[in-house]
Amino acid sequence: MQLCKFLKLMSVITVLALAYIHMQMQIIDLAYTGNLKEQQIKKLIEENGNAKYKILMLKSANHLGIAMLGENSDMQFADTNDVVQIVAVDGHPMVSPLGEQPKLAKKSTPFLGLMSFGVEAEAKTSE
Repeated sequence: MQLCKFLKLMSVITVLALAYIHMQMQIIDLAYTGNLKEQQIKKLIEENGNAKYKILMLKSANHLGIAMLGENSDMQFADTNDVVQIVAVDGHPMVSPLGEQPKLAKKSTPFLGLMSFGVEAEAKTSE
């Protein structure tokens, strides 16, 4: 009877040991797989950065200038005949030649007049 219990106990311990070893092998395999994927991600990020840099260099003013001034280029600078002048329609505020913005009507309430932040501060100009 004791031999039967001993064999059952040993078989249960053996099965548990094999399951434990299998789980440990899976953990190590997942760690290696994770490291490989991490290296691939780093490589792809580096390639993405290189591609962005190359695209930005192709769009850069220096590259476009070299391409435009090249001997075999069909591009040319804008001529005065290519410039179109637009007349402003009345009723739309325009910026004056001195760079001053037109004054907008101030909206204030008596309650806001009591507080210091109710009215915006403006610099006084000497005329």
